[in-house]
Amino acid sequence: MAIIKKNILGILQGSLSNLVFRERNGKLVAYTRPIKQKVSKSKSAIAARNRFALTVSLAKEINRNEILSGVWNQSNVKATNAYQKIIKQNSKYTDSNNLTLKNIITPEGIPIKGIDIQYDDSSINVSLDCASLDRKLLDSNKLFCLVYLWNQQEGNTKILSKPQFNLQLFNFTLPELNRSISVNFIIDIKALNKPKHKHGIIYLALTGEKNKKFLWSSTLANKFI
Repeated sequence: MAIIKKNILGILQGSLSNLVFRERNGKLVAYTRPIKQKVSKSKSAIAARNRFALTVSLAKEINRNEILSGVWNQSNVKATNAYQKIIKQNSKYTDSNNLTLKNIITPEGIPIKGIDIQYDDSSINVSLDCASLDRKLLDSNKLFCLVYLWNQQEGNTKILSKPQFNLQLFNFTLPELNRSISVNFIIDIKALNKPKHKHGIIYLALTGEKNKKFLWSSTLANKFI
């Protein structure tokens, strides 16, 4: 950026060659016009853009939830904020056309067991058997379920120019947990699954908060379609 001290041409606005002129705070300012970059159409470049776009979509959906954002902020993943931590941890797991069973909605935490998934075209039934939970997770008060649906053909390795997918985060408030109970939740996915998708993964995690500190489980992923 350069400030033009003396304007011998009168009031100058617009562009000239690679310079753009604007008046700001009573002064004439010249900017260098940005060079247009050609977007690469190579397979590797498309794959990299797809992985990044998918990871960003996942990170935005997770980070907009205040509790999960707080969990990521509390984690010891090295990054400036929760959003960057989510991207950092998930980018290595995302495929060129879709998320995978290795993607996560929580940082590494307490292993989670005792969850059963049943699915039909309009809903997912999640059953939590508290007898199988780690004792620490009995202090959980939230169950998070992120549903991800996509349409890649089975066995098709072609890199898509723009993957088609839907994802949505659901959360449920838990009753007071003890080893003698099971809890069930139904996730309505009628709207999310239109048109009907060929593949689906659900990512599940438990969280709790005590003395202003979060506890959380690792992510459990299940391919239900």
